[in-house]
Amino acid sequence: MRRGNGFGIVACWLVLTIAPALAQESKLEVGNGERLLVLAPHPDDESLSSAGLIQRVFAKGGSVRAVVVTSGDAYVDAVKMDTGKSRLSPADYLAFGEKRLDESRRAAQILGGSFLHLDLMGFSDGAIYAALVSHWRRNSPFRSRFTGFDHVPYRDSLDWGNAQDGKDLVGELVAIMKETQPTIISFPDVMEDDSDHAGLGMFALLAVHEWRAQTQNERSNPKMLAYLVHWPHWPKGSDWGIAQDWSNEPMHLPDNLPARGHRRVCLDLTQAEIAGKHDAIAQYLTQQRIMADFLASFVRSSECFTQLAPTNANRIETVIEHWQQARKAFNSHPLDRRKI
Repeated sequence: MRRGNGFGIVACWLVLTIAPALAQESKLEVGNGERLLVLAPHPDDESLSSAGLIQRVFAKGGSVRAVVVTSGDAYVDAVKMDTGKSRLSPADYLAFGEKRLDESRRAAQILGGSFLHLDLMGFSDGAIYAALVSHWRRNSPFRSRFTGFDHVPYRDSLDWGNAQDGKDLVGELVAIMKETQPTIISFPDVMEDDSDHAGLGMFALLAVHEWRAQTQNERSNPKMLAYLVHWPHWPKGSDWGIAQDWSNEPMHLPDNLPARGHRRVCLDLTQAEIAGKHDAIAQYLTQQRIMADFLASFVRSSECFTQLAPTNANRIETVIEHWQQARKAFNSHPLDRRKI
């Protein structure tokens, strides 16, 4: 997670948008023995979005797998603060990425200990969206201008040495879904105001579409929960400059987030789950130093999501069709993500 980069994503889900009436929130039900898969673009997004949900699934006898795709190694201001340097080298970015990956490991220990299956893929910061729109094939991988690598450089990561390309990322997510057989998937909303977040939202839809096409059984119809981390001036207090205690206030998705015909669902957290989320987020020291106000604003008495209906295959297929049509013009026209 880093501060939103101002893209104001509308992305492919424009095809699903309906009249912008305020969406009603309903209670998120978590059953016994759920298999939760959390997809996070950067270290800390898994906790900001889903720490309460993770704990609830464990409490009800379920299993959790969290996949963190990038190392978050290119947050320039945070690297400068961490190193005390004004001029940074590739080694500085790589060392910062290692720290962030380790922060996710420590947070996972708090949320689930050895029972939480954590996959750190180790992609470069910025690789997700780049792989989606212009580095789809293995022979044309994304090269980070910060670290200089076009493959995953972190030795302890799941994908060390692999090319940073879109086709392989989709394939890996599909393989994870086949292995995990999730009943719930928590993933970034494609409306996110951050390129890697929105990009991973699209990759999640592509992977679910492919998984369902390959399996065609009830186990490939998970409850799909799209979370939001980056949206202008949201949550309340996220840009106040000083961390506040919001733990007694519920989370609400922003009123100006298009409902797109989907449900909004919220999970009311217990005091123990709130405390667990607080403690997990406290592990991300590199982020606490530069945006403590933002992190604190997610420690609330509930977590909220936009719930898609995966059994309505036409919707996901329509999104993917529009995205594929848009991709054809990526090489010949500047990309305006608002029009995807």
